[in-house]
Amino acid sequence: MTFPGGTHDIWLRNWMAAAGINQKSVGIITIPPPQMVANMKVDNMEGYCVGEPWNGVAASQNIGFTHIASQDIWKNHPEKALVVNNAFAANKEDLKKVMKAIIEACKWLDVMSNRKKAASWLTKPNYVNAPLQVIEARLMGSNDLGCDLGVQKYKDDYMTFYNNGIVNMPRKSHAMWFMAQYVRFGLLKAEPAYKALADKLVMSDLFAEVAKEMAVPVQPDMQAFKTTYDVSFDPNNIATYLKTTKR
Repeated sequence: MTFPGGTHDIWLRNWMAAAGINQKSVGIITIPPPQMVANMKVDNMEGYCVGEPWNGVAASQNIGFTHIASQDIWKNHPEKALVVNNAFAANKEDLKKVMKAIIEACKWLDVMSNRKKAASWLTKPNYVNAPLQVIEARLMGSNDLGCDLGVQKYKDDYMTFYNNGIVNMPRKSHAMWFMAQYVRFGLLKAEPAYKALADKLVMSDLFAEVAKEMAVPVQPDMQAFKTTYDVSFDPNNIATYLKTTKR
């Protein structure tokens, strides 16, 4: 996986738990995304969890296949976040401008006809530096799974960047879900102050200002939700969730 405690680490552990795999019986290591395919090619590892297009690259080189995608584990799941330090967070007007620029870019990316142009930029060496056809296909929701498994075409659950504001809104419930996973999988030895930390870190009020100024719909938060293979997660009752999850 790509980083300890990062999203890909959690997708991997969540999938292993659902599959009944004892995580203490396998080695989970950190590899930078661009080095994933090369490390599997020389048998340094047997599989990996990483963002696109590196799954597609492995398939195109006949080195591996896509067993499961993150949208199969949690449809419309959160992934990347805009994170700033305290000094920049205090400069609210500049931060709002950055947030607005990102939302504008996300809206542009959700126009499917723009994605081929985005792929042409991302393929360059100073960006992702992966084959154009692989980046383009994965952005368009067409996944060649590899190993003669065929092409998986996602229709209502391909990668989105705006989706009527659903993607862009930071949710405290999501932050609390990830903290619960850290406890569940032993990355934290003691339970944190879930709500207090989420309140401190997630700038919901500032996002609401930006959303109002850009006419972006604000989504509900702090509601229970369920991922594909897990039990329901209620951010208001995390203790019950942890008692009923597979480790």
